[in-house]
Amino acid sequence: MSEPPAAADSEANDPGCLSDGEAARLLGGLRRRRIVVLGDGRAPRRVERVPGYDRTPWYDRVADALRVVHPSLACLSLLGAREQSAAAVRSRQLPRALAFGGDLAVVHLAGHDVLRPAFDPDALRTEVVRVVAPLREHGYDVMLVTPFDLTRSPGARLLGEKVLRTRQRAQSEACATLALRHGSLHVDLSDRHPAAGEEVWSADGLVPNSRGQAVLAAAVVRTLGQRLRAD
Repeated sequence: MSEPPAAADSEANDPGCLSDGEAARLLGGLRRRRIVVLGDGRAPRRVERVPGYDRTPWYDRVADALRVVHPSLACLSLLGAREQSAAAVRSRQLPRALAFGGDLAVVHLAGHDVLRPAFDPDALRTEVVRVVAPLREHGYDVMLVTPFDLTRSPGARLLGEKVLRTRQRAQSEACATLALRHGSLHVDLSDRHPAAGEEVWSADGLVPNSRGQAVLAAAVVRTLGQRLRAD
């Protein structure tokens, strides 16, 4: 029987994180110069630290990676101080995103609708469409990001593993379908399985810790790089 992979002890030897020079290699030729970040998750005031991992939030990491190619890139984060529903993202954040007039929108769905007692996958799908379609109509490339495995989140386990898996699968499948239909990208973080002991969630709930922030940012940058190569 093969040995399980060793747990990474820093960003430098974590395959889930960007390596030195990787962003430049992946994003050469990228023409995006104005990025907006929307989502139902909150912008952490202070990212929970995992030793060996920088506390920089994922959206700042993504902007820094893009600035390797375009130093003057502008980034607007509309994430709030607390969790929101997809409907709130559409009503409160979308108008500001459209007014910003950017060319890339990253919509992070952290799973808060999934955790609501009256979760309705059809209602969630409708709200996501009402966010993605106007962004596309205004010239944005759109990337939908769905969360890490919620069954491993201390803030989500009360719902039970079976319920969480069913709901999260419904969210991920809906976003994958919508991304395909609207010519957008989808990053499903639930299939990013870290090695034993490499937790990505903070101890108090649904905000990724510093390791999770690094992995999330790397997934976004690598997906952009894959699109560039495909184009």
